[in-house]
Amino acid sequence: MSLARLDLLGGFHLTFPQGKTLEVAAKKNRALLGILAVAPNQEATRHKLAALLWSDRGEEQARDSLRQALAAIRRDLAGLGADALALVGDRVALNPKFFTVDVTEFVAASGSRDTAELRRAATLYAGPFLDGLSTFDNAFEDWLREVRAGLSLRAIDVFQALAESESGSERVAICERLVALDPLREPSHVALMRAHIALGQAALAIKQFETCKLLLKRELNLEPGDELRLLRRSMDETSKPQNSGVSSRGPVVAVLAFENMSSDPNQEYFSDGVTEDIITELGRFGELHLIARNSSFVFKGKVVDAVTIAKQLSVDYLLRGSIRRAGDRVRISSQLIEARSGNQIWADRFDRELTDIFELQEDIARSVAITVVGTIRTSGVEKIRRLPITQLDAYDLYLQARVRMVRYDTTLEAEPYLARAIELDPNVATIHAMMATVLTSKWLLEGDGNTLKIALAHGRRALKLEPKQAWSHTAVGHTLIFMGQLEEALLHLEQGMNLNPNETRARAIRGLCWSYLGRHEEALADLDVCIARDPLNYDWFWDLRGQVLLVLGRYPEAIASYRNLNSYAFWAYAFLAVCHLRMGDGHLAAQAARQCLAARPGATVSTILIDPYRDPKILEDLRRDLLAVGIPDG
Repeated sequence: MSLARLDLLGGFHLTFPQGKTLEVAAKKNRALLGILAVAPNQEATRHKLAALLWSDRGEEQARDSLRQALAAIRRDLAGLGADALALVGDRVALNPKFFTVDVTEFVAASGSRDTAELRRAATLYAGPFLDGLSTFDNAFEDWLREVRAGLSLRAIDVFQALAESESGSERVAICERLVALDPLREPSHVALMRAHIALGQAALAIKQFETCKLLLKRELNLEPGDELRLLRRSMDETSKPQNSGVSSRGPVVAVLAFENMSSDPNQEYFSDGVTEDIITELGRFGELHLIARNSSFVFKGKVVDAVTIAKQLSVDYLLRGSIRRAGDRVRISSQLIEARSGNQIWADRFDRELTDIFELQEDIARSVAITVVGTIRTSGVEKIRRLPITQLDAYDLYLQARVRMVRYDTTLEAEPYLARAIELDPNVATIHAMMATVLTSKWLLEGDGNTLKIALAHGRRALKLEPKQAWSHTAVGHTLIFMGQLEEALLHLEQGMNLNPNETRARAIRGLCWSYLGRHEEALADLDVCIARDPLNYDWFWDLRGQVLLVLGRYPEAIASYRNLNSYAFWAYAFLAVCHLRMGDGHLAAQAARQCLAARPGATVSTILIDPYRDPKILEDLRRDLLAVGIPDG
């Protein structure tokens, strides 16, 4: 005979044998069934039930409330049979002849040493016991907390055991769930780091270490323990070049956030923006390898010695400094530090008019490059001539836009700043290139058909003003992708990379273009290079990487990539839902679909599937699965 199914891990779901879901509306009735389900022999006394669920009432009133609850539950279960809820004297029981319970099955499977049974236990553990249920009764809440803790410890044991037996992307997925069970448990982070290392994902392992370190400091005011620190240190040791030959790798440089020495703390955006532009200028020298901004800025405002920072970022040199802005003048002091010894090997101070800011940045970049590399192949690096910023306000607005454009949840805020900057000074290529990028993002987020044309016009204007600027080509290529002109977009993106070999933005967008052209492995290689060059990155190309992995059918890795996003666009939730669906997890798929519709009310399959894949089957399969997870057609 078919049995009813009571699922209590991750929520409350009661399903009749015919597949119909029974809604048990009253919270205390759901709690009562939960108490019985985990009790010995699935039975409890009336006294215990009343004491747990109505502890704030007198004994007689509590008994009356219990009688009403039992009568309501028996009515709900009448379709199963009169004895589904057995009432014998002072005892109440769930009749095992009528029910299967996920908690019972989980406990049995979790006690096994068989890998198949442990996998079954992992599948059964969909979340905390009676997740989301609160009766506001202190006695029940105390009992619930204890039961949840016990089951969570069992789940940790299950996932820890599987982490030692699984391999590849499955191992990573298991370890990610292990970390999620208790984010402050250090052995879980160790397991996830080892899983990433086994797959050759050193950047992700480093990122996990930094995540754990921040959590421990914020929540417990503790530093990572010996095992974590030794594992992190071992990664540095294994990454060192061997003495058997000369390393072909060029010097690796990290530019730390220059300190704002102005009297106005609100000028922080100015010092950050100038630092980022110095990073861009240094990136023009192909002899150097630059750690990207998001990694080096992690240390902003922290008192950390140069040698420690260099070890964490695995760099050879650090550039640090300060910026003091007064009126229409700026003074930048900078020092280049050799990482191994911590010695300063070069320092200089630059004092200029703000109208010469770009020349100043280029001077610093060139001085550092000459010091580090020794000589610069001038034939291979053509000096970029810039039009000066003739209006200080325009550069201010550009910098304020820059800090907003890097996240999905703030990128649209950059547009008015850029519009005003262009109004004040219409002849700055960088500002037009940034406007093209922001407007392309606006089209992706809002879908206005004319926005792409305006974005392309700004990109073309940037190219006309500075045809040798990497960002100008990148901005044009980004827009052309979504106009379906993939081959022309690819040419611009590759030009951008040639002009600035360390420009991760161009490489990441080229990866997306490769994927649309059907060259998914090449796309993934581009994105992995971006991650390697920026090991602590929280940037938007995690979204691009997740989408490529989805198309490749590597769903656990895609989910892991999406989880690195700092802010989500609505389509990221939609593609996450497809990943969960294709892995057979309808519950998580539906949850992600709901998040998509909450992020973009009125979103439809058509608003999501704007990707110009050359292979129509990719879009057909995505359309089918988006409809299946509950995204409306349109």
